[in-house]
Amino acid sequence: MKFPSVYIALLLVLSGCGKPAKNDSMVVATNSWTAAFAQAAGAKNVVVLAPYSMEHPAEYEIRAVDIPVIAHAKVIVFAGYETMVKRLQTGMDLKKEALLRIDTDYSMATLEKSVMEIAQRLGTEKIALQNIDSIRHLISDGRTQLDKSGLNSTPVLVNFFQVSIVKEMGFEVAGVFGPAPLEAGDLAKMAKPRSGMIVDNEHNPVGKPLVAVKSGAVYIQLLNFPGMHHTATLQDVIRYNILQLNSPR
Repeated sequence: MKFPSVYIALLLVLSGCGKPAKNDSMVVATNSWTAAFAQAAGAKNVVVLAPYSMEHPAEYEIRAVDIPVIAHAKVIVFAGYETMVKRLQTGMDLKKEALLRIDTDYSMATLEKSVMEIAQRLGTEKIALQNIDSIRHLISDGRTQLDKSGLNSTPVLVNFFQVSIVKEMGFEVAGVFGPAPLEAGDLAKMAKPRSGMIVDNEHNPVGKPLVAVKSGAVYIQLLNFPGMHHTATLQDVIRYNILQLNSPR
């Protein structure tokens, strides 16, 4: 996988030998998604713990090399679903004020709330507000495109982790499936609602069996974590997802 160059540059803070010096601006993010929120908040010096190549970034375990970096961060941004959360909260003797838990989805309300929570810790509210405005316009333009094409008039079946962006784009959610693999009862339940599109989560797709029970429904996958398909920022992921919703196959 080709990683976004912006994050390769950010990871250069890990180079060098020995214990890292105290860094009053460094932000540690648990994965590429929390890192993208930090970047949107105005953070310039971000270290991402989970590799972009991980299929399930939330399952990343803290390694020995991560410990001095985490210990010397100004802010550690996490979302709460990561395997490492318990260790961060109770197993590393970190100052409580260094930890910042945020929500991560692509509803405009969550994007604004979480970006500003980070910005307030960093004192970067001005740039955060500019980025939020950019994201708001991007979502609005995407919704307008779908309104004009009429594609969002199609009821959809949606993976639990992609409900937020689908709703922002004006789709009617006919049913929500996952994140666990679908069983026979789930398939029978999802077969009942009228729907013309199945929207799955590319990081952990479980919806393909629905294609067999929803004749004629289009199947697509959307992103959450930046990194795949040349995405690096929240805006990149939103653009990519809008493109997929506008070009159902």
